[in-house]
Amino acid sequence: MKHIKYITHADVQSLIKRKTSDDVIIFLSGPTSKKTPVSVLQSRDVIAVNGSARYLLDNNVKPYIYLLTDVRFLHQRHDDFYEFSQNSQHTIVNIDVYESASEEDRQYIREHCLMIRSFYRREKGGLIKKIKFNILKRLHKDLLISIPLSKKGRLVGFCKDISVGYCSCHTIAYAAIQIAYSLRYKRIICSGLDLTGNCQRFYDESNNPMPSELSRDLYKILPFFQFMRDRVKDINIYNFSDDTAIHYSIIPFIEPSELDGEIVYDKIS
Repeated sequence: MKHIKYITHADVQSLIKRKTSDDVIIFLSGPTSKKTPVSVLQSRDVIAVNGSARYLLDNNVKPYIYLLTDVRFLHQRHDDFYEFSQNSQHTIVNIDVYESASEEDRQYIREHCLMIRSFYRREKGGLIKKIKFNILKRLHKDLLISIPLSKKGRLVGFCKDISVGYCSCHTIAYAAIQIAYSLRYKRIICSGLDLTGNCQRFYDESNNPMPSELSRDLYKILPFFQFMRDRVKDINIYNFSDDTAIHYSIIPFIEPSELDGEIVYDKIS
């Protein structure tokens, strides 16, 4: 498609240089997000997703990155997208958002946002897809991907460098984690990574509600987090949520009060 310019290695290096903290909080939409002290959010870089940015802005927290991968949000909460983008330091959208946008919105995205490419739209695929990903993972050492032998099997992956692309898995949290890892944060902390019950969002959706599909897709999502734990040995990631579908053996629980302790991590080179 004409005019598309994906995020580059130079863009990633620029984002790294502009970081203001060793920690990053990925502020998600689960109800437990509201348990995160505002003081913690104000003192660290924050990646906001979808409608969670409203809570941050209402509490004088300017997101370091606003991330959008859901095309519904751009169409159903169009004004919110512009407000959240313009009040964040940086905005990242995926190619799906761009392709679904009006020409006016595409121009805004080209001029004011960074764009990331997803390696696939569906985790299933036949022989051609298997060949493609076998080639890609040989070309890009930062692309970790497991390709199923059977046609019915689902691939799982994680990309360490968003200038190469990212692996999607039905939750924006996973894209945000790959961004945070790429930016070499010493510690990645998820706020609101719940994925429990009906996966309701903590913020008001009385206007233009967007039904969550996370509970339906949970069986597709969980293998990606396990893959991340098994294959990304140096990721230093934690979860604030005390009510989560992600087992703490995969993403350990941490109390906000523990953040001021010594950071123990394997340095990301």
